Amino acid sequence: MLKLQLFKQPDAQSAAATAGENLNAVLAENKKLPILLMLSGGSCLSILDYVGQTVLGANLTVTMLDERFSQDPEINNFAQLQKTDFYATAFEAEASFFGTLPRPGETLEQLRERWDKNLKSWRAENPGGLIIATLGMGADGHTAGILPFPEDPLKFDQLFNGNEWTAAYDAGDKNKYPERVTTTLTFLKNIDFGVALVCGAEKATKFHQVLSAVDNTANLPATVWNKMKNVKVFTDLS
Repeated sequence: MLKLQLFKQPDAQSAAATAGENLNAVLAENKKLPILLMLSGGSCLSILDYVGQTVLGANLTVTMLDERFSQDPEINNFAQLQKTDFYATAFEAEASFFGTLPRPGETLEQLRERWDKNLKSWRAENPGGLIIATLGMGADGHTAGILPFPEDPLKFDQLFNGNEWTAAYDAGDKNKYPERVTTTLTFLKNIDFGVALVCGAEKATKFHQVLSAVDNTANLPATVWNKMKNVKVFTDLS
């Protein structure tokens, strides 16, 4: 039996609300444990509107699941997070943050190394802690910052299927934000709870392929959801 569970909603707002309520419930149930909350950017940030103040506290560490390498606050995912009410509330509740906004002069690889060190230090310091993530999917089937490489599956495996938890790379013309720092497929399989939001007719074809559970991550990275421990997908797609 697949560990991926599907929850269909009448519209995108209902899907985001139900996903947020589910995330809130998971955080509440595990509030006494150290939690690393890893967030997807873009439309997935709307999930956070439904997370209550009472589930946030000093046991919580927040970071991104992937990052667009840019100091532009309209592009960088962490900078977008900082504009949300969730960020302000979590900060006030004494949550910790692993920032992924590039520092002045920092290279793509240096950002990856800094972030990777933070993730591994958290794991070493909290062996009994939980990793929870929000997940999204692009119209091309990418998830996190893992873009498809159907033309070069060997490169895809080298970037995302090795022993590393993070990858820094240039996606070229695959995405309008080509310079990426992302967690890998290897890391995603260590996430304890995933809350995914997939909305929009332009994603329907790839989404149905993901649900078919065919292992084809080089062509369709989001198929990794079928190999993760526990993923609930909230969608407005039939």
